[in-house]
Amino acid sequence: MKRVLAVVGSMLAGTYLLAQPRFAWPDGRRAAITLTYDDAIPVSDLDVAIPQLDKAGLKGTFFLMGKAMRPEDAPRWQAAAAAGHELGNHTVNHPCLRGTFDMPVQYNSESYSVDVLLNEIRTMNTLLTALDGRKEHAFATPCGQTTAGGQDYIAPLIASGLATSIRDATTMPAAVGGPKVLGEAFVGTSGADMIAWVRKVEDSGGLGVVVFHGVGGDYLSVSAEAHQELLAYLAAHRDRIWTTTYSEALKRATEPAK
Repeated sequence: MKRVLAVVGSMLAGTYLLAQPRFAWPDGRRAAITLTYDDAIPVSDLDVAIPQLDKAGLKGTFFLMGKAMRPEDAPRWQAAAAAGHELGNHTVNHPCLRGTFDMPVQYNSESYSVDVLLNEIRTMNTLLTALDGRKEHAFATPCGQTTAGGQDYIAPLIASGLATSIRDATTMPAAVGGPKVLGEAFVGTSGADMIAWVRKVEDSGGLGVVVFHGVGGDYLSVSAEAHQELLAYLAAHRDRIWTTTYSEALKRATEPAK
């Protein structure tokens, strides 16, 4: 899929509403939710989130950061992909603007150029293909930021064909008849509050994009219990809410069935 839809990029991204008519989701469902997980955090993703998703019969999208990945975890990521979870590109080194958080200066995006960043994304795609066998991957902007060496890289990234879809707040769906899009990054949020947000998505008839980092620990986290409560709600209401991977949701949103 070469058409690119970009939505929520970071925990700072708020809620975005597009004034569009109610969208036609598969099997008459009222809304869609895609659960995304950033940074390839081994314990949060592999030990908590994926087992909970599997138990609930739901699929998530994991935007992997190369430098966080451990060789011993490769078989587990392969198994997750084989089970239907999506592996996405979150770069190798997660470059962000100076001062965003403590990082080596060479990882500041000011130290990059657009070409260097695109090469890093290309390298990460190669790693992902080795894990999941897929030739195309979604991309999530590190820190929700879109510059390298002071230049915006979104247009060059789209032109490169390295990303089939982009999760970022700077570009919103433009297709006539596309869905409303709501995005939220949950940090320290209760299960009840996450469910209340999902209900808002359902009321809008749109697409809800959730960003998680830590689940049950690590950083920018929600508790394992709250995450499980959200999944239980989505599983119990699968007749009304389509919970799917990021790329599947974006494919439907940009290429609606006629």
